[in-house]
Amino acid sequence: MNPAHVPIEPAATLILVRDSEQGPQILMQQRSQDAAFVGGAWVFPGGKLDQSDFEPRWLEHCDLCQQSADQLLEVDQATAYWVAAIRETVEEAGILMASDANQHQALALQQHLQQQPDDFLGYCRKNNIQLSTNHIQYVSRWITPEGSPKRYDTRFFIAPWPHHQPAQQDGHEAVETVWITPQQALENHKQNQWLLILPTLTTLQQLCHYDSCEAILSHIGQSASKA
Repeated sequence: MNPAHVPIEPAATLILVRDSEQGPQILMQQRSQDAAFVGGAWVFPGGKLDQSDFEPRWLEHCDLCQQSADQLLEVDQATAYWVAAIRETVEEAGILMASDANQHQALALQQHLQQQPDDFLGYCRKNNIQLSTNHIQYVSRWITPEGSPKRYDTRFFIAPWPHHQPAQQDGHEAVETVWITPQQALENHKQNQWLLILPTLTTLQQLCHYDSCEAILSHIGQSASKA
């Protein structure tokens, strides 16, 4: 395909943050070297939107205000981005942003999606899962430049890590997972130990300015939750 004609697909990424003795840490994963897009790069969990993420019935399973979400992202059916961010995070990292979710529930859903990747909504409806969209704030928008074999219009989100849910990579799209300070991630890149693409690099630089998760979440991101 002519690089100028590569379609731009919508995508969502979720930055999970937690406090540590070293300062705020974020969850990062290394993409498989075989990935068609930025293989081997260290990124935040995320991926492209699925058609099922746009299902209107998702509004029954989250506390987003549809109108506020649309206005915030300046697109119609913007709630799909929050849904995709949660879905991709449980798929790739085994962490479920949902009310009262625990490690067992997160890993059960991760395994279910490995077998039935199009059944996120069905699973949530069957198990009465309410997504914790109220904890997820919108941060930024990045569009892959021309010349790439794949292009994405990606929305970055941020949320506090749900305690008692250790990360479990899927071993397919994500092959390594770490909690790391933004400063150390940038140092790994500087030392040519990690590959970071521009959106990730810029976001990490932004996160370096804060000394706690509370400060990060107070100064970065916008909410579209219901009042």
